[in-house]
This record gives sequence, structure tokens and C-alpha cells, in this order.
Amino acid sequence: MTILVLGGNGYVGKKVSSMLAARGDDVICTVRDTKIRDGLNSDKIKCLPASSDAIEAALRYCDIDVVVNCACNYGRSVSLYGDVIEANIEFPLKVLDLVASKGVKKYITIGTGLPDEINMYSYSKKMFSEFGKFYTDKKDICFVNLKLEMLYGADEPSDRFLPSTIRKAIKGVDIDMTEGTQHRDIIAIKDILDAIVAVIDADLEGYKEIDIGTGEAPTIYEIVKYIAELGGNKSAVNRGKVVLRRTEPDCVADVTEISKITNWNPVSWKDGLKEMFQKIEEGES
Repeated sequence: MTILVLGGNGYVGKKVSSMLAARGDDVICTVRDTKIRDGLNSDKIKCLPASSDAIEAALRYCDIDVVVNCACNYGRSVSLYGDVIEANIEFPLKVLDLVASKGVKKYITIGTGLPDEINMYSYSKKMFSEFGKFYTDKKDICFVNLKLEMLYGADEPSDRFLPSTIRKAIKGVDIDMTEGTQHRDIIAIKDILDAIVAVIDADLEGYKEIDIGTGEAPTIYEIVKYIAELGGNKSAVNRGKVVLRRTEPDCVADVTEISKITNWNPVSWKDGLKEMFQKIEEGES
């Protein structure tokens, strides 16, 4: 297959592109800078500038079977500033319109399991999925919205919550946190990649929303406490030191749909965090 990956230099996009190339697919991925190909070095991967014009030009010379939209901007504000709207709605929508007109039959977008209106990121992802419904009805395309729960991986950016907490536990630094009563379904990046491949290969029609998580949701306090235990309890867990935001939701995936597509058996959160802890610890030593 020939697969177009939007957002090829992001954490998920880079891994998706490399994984598909490794199994023999031809991958075209959009990147912000075509000179930067870190992690995208396979001969099976071609990089394009992140623009609909570049994709339209590429479509003159090749047929695309599937699009996987990993492009996103998480946003840090409630204002409608351009990069969030452009990354999460405008760019993938231009591509959706373009590939639908060229007869591409499947468009997979990486969404979120967060409530729709919790922030600009989740709201813009929801709006894009609504366009997907419209195109499903009007353009005879299969549009799949993969609603990811909280992902983790040993090589994800170190400033994210779980890797930064693990590094504190390794070094014996105090961990300041909220009361941590909110429930989170956390899922390993390997399982996310397995789910994406399964959906690419599945015979699907119409509009689909598919939760991607473990189906189990410990509290944030349980997660942090376990990480501290993995570090030998050298770090004090200062529960309640940080104010809990009023909008913090409880999130857990309904794995019914993904279980229909593949033999869904994600790693448990404790086993996954233990493996992540060990890898980070090895890298820190």
C-alpha cells in the first residue's frame, strides 16, 4: 500500500511512518522541514512539505490508498489562535477534500479521548471529526476517528507528565501533584501503533469512532504512587501541593470496537510503566 501520513515529524507520526515502512508499505509523510529526517531514514519513506499543494503535486505521480492524520497542535490557551486551527482543522481538512476527490477510500485521524470542550485541542479535534462525518456521507469515503487515551513511551518528550515523573522518582526528587483523584486510561505507544495498523488493514465502511485505550483507568495518584515505588520510594509524593483544575475529567476507553477489529490485548498500565521506568533508568545511568 501507499500511505500518506500527515505530521510525520511528530512523536506518533514518526513512529507510524517508520513502522509502516518497516513492514513494506510506501510512505509519504508531511514534515515541517524536509531537511530534517530524524527517524524517517527508510528508503520507503518520502517526505513532503506540510502543505496541500505539495500533496496535490505528489498525487499526479502516485495513488494513495490510506491517509493517517497525525498532525496536531495541542495549544496552551483558550484563544482561537491560528496554529491550533490550522494544524487541527484547516490543513487536514484541505487534505481530506483533496484525497476524497481523487478517490482515496480511507482517512484515519488521530483524535482524543478527552471530553470535547475541555480545551482548544480536544474541541478542534471534535470539529474535524464532524467534517469527517460530512465527507463520509457526501464523498463515499471511510473516515475513522481514533480517540486516543493518554499515551506513554520511554522515548516521548521528557517534559511530559509521565517521563518527567519517572525521572524525579529515579533521582529522588519530591513529586508535587494534585489530589490526583481523576481517573486516566494510559496506554503504551506500541499498543497505539498496533491499533493504527489494524485499522489501516481492516475492511471498514462509513464513519467510525474507535476508542484506543486499555479499558482500565487508575487514578493519577495511583499512577504517581506506583512510579515512586518503582524508584524505591526515594521521592516524597506531595499530594495536594498542586491545585486540581476544575475541568479535570475521568477518562477510560470503551474497547468494544477495537476488539472487533483485532485481538486487542494491550499491556497493563503497571507492566507498561515498569518497562518504561527501566528504559529511562538505563538511559539516565
